[in-house]
Amino acid sequence: MIVLCILLAMLSLFLFLKLIYQRKLVRKIKKQIDFLTDRDTQTEIMVEKTDRPIQDLATSINHLLKKYRSMGQEIERSDTLFRDTITSLSHDLRTPLATANGYIQLLQEQDLTGDQKEYVMIAEERISAVKLLLDQLFEFARIEADELKLNCRNTDIHSVLRDVVASYYGDFEQKKCVPHIVIPNSPAIIWGDPDALTRIFSNVVYNALVHGEGNYQITAALEEAQTVITVKNASSSIQQEDIPHLFDRFYTTDQSRTKKTTGLGLAIAQRLVTRMGGQISASLQNGIFAIQIVFPIVNF
Repeated sequence: MIVLCILLAMLSLFLFLKLIYQRKLVRKIKKQIDFLTDRDTQTEIMVEKTDRPIQDLATSINHLLKKYRSMGQEIERSDTLFRDTITSLSHDLRTPLATANGYIQLLQEQDLTGDQKEYVMIAEERISAVKLLLDQLFEFARIEADELKLNCRNTDIHSVLRDVVASYYGDFEQKKCVPHIVIPNSPAIIWGDPDALTRIFSNVVYNALVHGEGNYQITAALEEAQTVITVKNASSSIQQEDIPHLFDRFYTTDQSRTKKTTGLGLAIAQRLVTRMGGQISASLQNGIFAIQIVFPIVNF
């Protein structure tokens, strides 16, 4: 009986020590996984060969890591091919597009009938839409390839916003609406590229004009050490499930596809805002869609 108790005690001690050893190996594996997750490296999980189950676990993890890296490389190659294709397409189509637009201008100078004028106007609108698409495709490809260099400096974001809103005065007038605009006269200095800020605000305001259905509001406000720009509009084409995807490239809502938008405007805005250290978000409450842009103020 005593011998049996001693054997059980020794077995229990052995199992206890083995458990401690395995937990130590698992912690070691976890530490290596955390290291590999934070770094772009081809290193594999390494464990001592004294424990077969733990070794098998490490082997399985290494297989997963290889598949993950292979998928990542394939995605990177696909993105590179996509950007190169878009860039080439934009360059190749610009010349014939400019030629077609030139012929349209010549036709407009002719003595046309009412129907002919309408057809020419439709053709001009289609050419303008294609040009917008090409410009946005080219710009997006440059941003994704990190080829668009920003010239950041102290910039009055309120002044840039006022200029952009003023440039869309005729568009709001065509929609027979008067937007509610609140932009402080006092400057709000941020570290940013004026041209990039102009593109951001232009894309957001244009998006509101295309998809909005009234109740337009464009406001700027200082909140603590930040400036908050908000563009709101009533909209029935945007649903709550669209919100998480609005900044994805080429994303358009089901109800907005007939409006000939590219799905790139907000994606470009989001990437430019992020590159300048700001934040951009979208929300939908009670049928009011809002885009909010936040930048830190310099020397607040």
